[in-house]
Order: sequence, then structure tokens, then C-alpha cells
Amino acid sequence: MTLGNVYREVFKLFKDKFPNSQLEAVLILSLGLDKPKEYILAHQELELSKEEIERIKELVDKRLSGIPYAYLKKEKEFFGINFFIEEGVLIPRPETETIVEIVLEEGPFIKGLDLFCGSGVIGLTILYKGTCQKLLGIDISSKSIEVATINAKRLELLERCRFLKADIKGLLLEESFDLIVANPPYLPASMWDSLDPEVRQEPKEALLGGEDGLIFYPEIARIISKNLVDGGLFAVEIGGKEQVNKVKEIFSSYNIKEIHIREDLAGLPRVIWGKKR
Repeated sequence: MTLGNVYREVFKLFKDKFPNSQLEAVLILSLGLDKPKEYILAHQELELSKEEIERIKELVDKRLSGIPYAYLKKEKEFFGINFFIEEGVLIPRPETETIVEIVLEEGPFIKGLDLFCGSGVIGLTILYKGTCQKLLGIDISSKSIEVATINAKRLELLERCRFLKADIKGLLLEESFDLIVANPPYLPASMWDSLDPEVRQEPKEALLGGEDGLIFYPEIARIISKNLVDGGLFAVEIGGKEQVNKVKEIFSSYNIKEIHIREDLAGLPRVIWGKKR
């Protein structure tokens, strides 16, 4: 069977399942054959081996079952950098790049703290760009710490960062930082059943932030109040316009006075940030 025939078969299977089924088909073939997308489009007459067809079929079945493409590829681009990703960690979103944009604008920094670090994409991107010298990443998930460490090694940043498995709730740190970033779980628990099935393949604990989605913001504000030096920057992701005023109130209750809101590319309030005064 030729590559073109296989492509058309995969496209038919994907047609009513994914918004951009043509691209999805090309991506799966690219992954299955370990070839760039351009190769797939340029070699439609290529005869595929039985092993190659079986590999593609396996990937197609997994994709149709709802497994996100990033988990199949074990990679996701974030801020122009390819990060290792696997099941059990949150898949990075483009809107989270808003945090990095603020940090790059306001830097440089000496020592950063990345709360809910996940796969490490925020903190490691900041290190990789040279905007911060040292970083501590914290997450409650062992899998996240494992994946973040792999990414630090891939980017040759292990000497400039360390990762700690810990619960943010009640966390006491004796260190001071001039940068604190965080992308906490912020979806209300009631939203879980209405989420896209593909999103529900991601770890629930990395998405849900309690009954109202705000359970972790008092802890973040407490850590900012205690561990961020005067003049230091904080940048924290939020879940859109419905959370803006509530998160502002939480931060203000911890005597955090300078508070700004930055929108993402979709025009939604995405990051609460400021400097400690």
C-alpha cells in the first residue's frame, strides 16, 4: 500500500473526529514513519512495509481513543523549545507562554521559584533564555519532577536548577527569591465532566483547583508575601475573567499591593503579576 493510500484512509477515519483532520493525519503518518511533515506530502507514491503500516495503525487507534498527540509523540513545543512530555503530566498550553513573556520583559533575575512546575516548561524556558541564573521547581507529582529533570538534562540546565517534590499547602521555605512564577490547577471541580475527552486524559490533579478553582491562590500569595524579596517579580496564571477580581482580593489580603493583569493572545485575562513593594 502506498503512503498516499494510507494517508487517505487515515484522513477518512479522522474526518469527523478532529477539527483539522488533514493535519492530524499528516502528523500521525509523520510520527509513524519518523519523517518530517513535508516528506509525507512529497512521497505519496512510496510503498510502505507491513511493519510501517502496523505502526501507523497502532498510532491511529490510540489517537482515536482520545490520547493527545503530544503524549503519542512524547514532545510538545513551548516558546520555541521542544520539551519531553508523557502521560501523567500536564500538556503545556500556548497561553502559559504569557508568563514567560512578562519575565523576559522584566528580567534579569538571580534566583527563581517555579510553583506547580509540572514538566518544567516555564522555569526551564526562563533559564534557557538566560533571564534567570538559578531556579527551584516544586510540584506534588513524582512524575512531574521526573519529567522536569529529564527536560533540564536535555537543555543542559541541571547545574542551574533543582526540583523538589512537595505539597504547596503549608509549604515552608527558608529561601528568598527575586522571581516567583506559578501555573496552578484552576478549573472548578464541577467542570471536569464537561471537559473535552482529550483534556480528561491529562492528570486531574494538574487541572482542578477545588470547588471554585481558587484553592491554591491563598497558598501562592502566602509564599509570595514571605519568600519574594522587595522589588521581586511574581507572575501567576489564572483561569480567565471570572477569576480576576477574586484572585486580586486574595493577593491583596496578603498585603500584595502592586497587581497587574496581562491578557493572552485570545484577549482573555491570563496572568496576574506585579512586583513586591
